[in-house]
Amino acid sequence: MKNILNLLGLARRAGKVALGYTATTLAIKKGLVPLVLMATDTAPHTREKMERLCRKYCVDLYYLADQGELGRALGKNAQNVVGVTSKEMASALKKQILSARTE
Repeated sequence: MKNILNLLGLARRAGKVALGYTATTLAIKKGLVPLVLMATDTAPHTREKMERLCRKYCVDLYYLADQGELGRALGKNAQNVVGVTSKEMASALKKQILSARTE
């Protein structure tokens, strides 16, 4: 998990993320986001809307950590939704997430 959050922080510093629900939604609609990461403790209504949007635009969606952990990885207090805008970074994050799930 720590590797994933570190990689996410690197993506943030590189400017390769859309932070928050609104920014992520707009980026998805423009076709800029191949991967969305959500906090595990996101409100059900927000979860449902983001899941529906990701299905519609064929964007991968993963639940990662709680809002506090996700926010700290990104240099914020708390964060619910993060859209990764770099295909390379999204691929690296997805590989880390899938390998963490199999361990």
